[in-house]
Amino acid sequence: MEKSPPKDLQELMNDMALQATDETIKFPSRFTFSWQNISFLGQILRSEKPGIFSMNLVANLGYIPFSSENKNRRESLLTAFTPSFIKGDYNLSVNSQIQMVLRTEFSGPVNARRLMEAIAYTLLDLRESFKSTQATIAN
Repeated sequence: MEKSPPKDLQELMNDMALQATDETIKFPSRFTFSWQNISFLGQILRSEKPGIFSMNLVANLGYIPFSSENKNRRESLLTAFTPSFIKGDYNLSVNSQIQMVLRTEFSGPVNARRLMEAIAYTLLDLRESFKSTQATIAN
């Protein structure tokens, strides 16, 4: 039996991209990843509009400590983020995680390459916002 030659990484990515399509992906589809030391939860949903999909990314940016852990830090973070919570730019989860929810709509096809493009463009558009938010949380 003849063994096929090894593939380079680009060939493997191309093969994976061809195999993962909106016909073979179960929706909603969930995934996780890390970027710049930020944990993300992702979800791809099929839109009601034909050929349109939406991607939700939730970035866990840090947590607000309990009063018993650090009362002054808690007060300063709540003061800094309350306007953003009210505006809807950030959420406060039940376990006091400061989260940024990113929603992106894109048109098909849904495959690995298209999803990576949508994620990359979304993150690159918001990288400065992530940096300033991380600095606020870290201080």
